[in-house]
Amino acid sequence: MNLVSWDKNIFLAINGLVGKAPLFDSLIKLVVNEYFVPVTLSLVLLYLWFRPGRDQAKNQQALSIAFFSILVTNLIIALSNHFITRERPFEQLPTSLLFYKPTDPSFPSNAAAVGFVLATAIWIVNRRVGVWAIVLAAFYAFSRVYAGVHFPSDVLVGASLGLLITLLIGRYTNLIEISTNLARKAQKRLGLELD
Repeated sequence: MNLVSWDKNIFLAINGLVGKAPLFDSLIKLVVNEYFVPVTLSLVLLYLWFRPGRDQAKNQQALSIAFFSILVTNLIIALSNHFITRERPFEQLPTSLLFYKPTDPSFPSNAAAVGFVLATAIWIVNRRVGVWAIVLAAFYAFSRVYAGVHFPSDVLVGASLGLLITLLIGRYTNLIEISTNLARKAQKRLGLELD
């Protein structure tokens, strides 16, 4: 059995669970959309930005790391979508769909990539909060398969891409420090300090 067959079989096994636990289906419908997890993780980034304490300067770097990582990740995915145009599962297989039908290519999953960019940026600066963010990002990626809009390989590659790019961007400490300082100055000028 080749990788494509494995991918389809795993998708069918996961998506085949739809309808067996209506409460879980409702939870997936909440998590799968493009807003719930990204907005939740963005609010965590804002919390880290404004959270007072001795780690505030380090916590604030998460916002810069996430910003640059999302830019690079989205650029890579946009370029790859010009060369790889994989159809969504519901276009190829009998699927129980819990979400609308996206029209962009399935591979790699942009949703999983963004979820893991945000979660990894949080993890880089705050391991305790970051572990929960990564669990949420992983559940978000899983929900995309369960709901019928991505194959498992779509979310695995998207999540890996988001994770690796964020870890790489996080190593550019000069860029991160300069952009974080600029953001702090803009915050001060706009009078958005909570002190």
